[in-house]
Amino acid sequence: MSNTLKVPPPESGQNQYVITSAYRTLAILRAFGAPPHRFSLAEVTAALEMDKGQTYRSLKTLEEAGFIRADEDGRFSLTPLLNVLSVAASSGQSASLAEVAAPHLNRLSDETGESVHLFARVGDHAVCVGLRESKHPVRLSAALGAAAPLHAGASPKAMLAHLSTAEQERILSKVSSYPAYTNRTLTDAEMLRDDLVRTRTQGYAVSDEDVDAGAKGVGAPIFDLTGKVVGAISVGGPSYRVDDGRLHTFSTLIVQSAQAISRQLGYSR
Repeated sequence: MSNTLKVPPPESGQNQYVITSAYRTLAILRAFGAPPHRFSLAEVTAALEMDKGQTYRSLKTLEEAGFIRADEDGRFSLTPLLNVLSVAASSGQSASLAEVAAPHLNRLSDETGESVHLFARVGDHAVCVGLRESKHPVRLSAALGAAAPLHAGASPKAMLAHLSTAEQERILSKVSSYPAYTNRTLTDAEMLRDDLVRTRTQGYAVSDEDVDAGAKGVGAPIFDLTGKVVGAISVGGPSYRVDDGRLHTFSTLIVQSAQAISRQLGYSR
């Protein structure tokens, strides 16, 4: 188990409804999705940075409920009950990205007052599949179904930053032929590569007038069950309303929302 694995915080705006002890117990169960899928009390405690007593109570609760078992060597492992739940979860049609993301778009719109966009990755393009427009007269807007290359904009860059190195380099090799929307659009491969490294490190991409002059926004990637980036969510508005302070606040909210959507799609890293 990676020592960088952390218990993610409850979703922003819903803390009052979350039973903290239950949330931590379920977070421990989700941790068993990481190889080798068998862990001791000490390993779980260290990896999740939780109190040992609290971790032990959660493990025993999961054991009593039949989700994990205690092996002879003192480690815990998953039981076949998880297979039953997996079959139940996969029966019927899977929810689409837009369906899963809808309540998060609504919440972000209410919390920020700015436009929120959901993009899906389709090949080398980002396609808008969901939006909530700001109620302000001056606002950002993208049409549903609109497609854009991945080199500019908060959501497109958030996706590009999390593609494989080979996929990134393929796109970077032809970025000079991509459209320069403003004088801040990065069409230089080295400059864009540096921006992608920064995006991946901080967990979100910044669009600072690189698509629309006078507009700023942040976007974070969305991952599916396999760990592949399948989309991104962003929030932004006019630069005169979205200063550095608001941009920082938005970055926290957008990362939390992207992580929550990813978890609902089955992503567990």
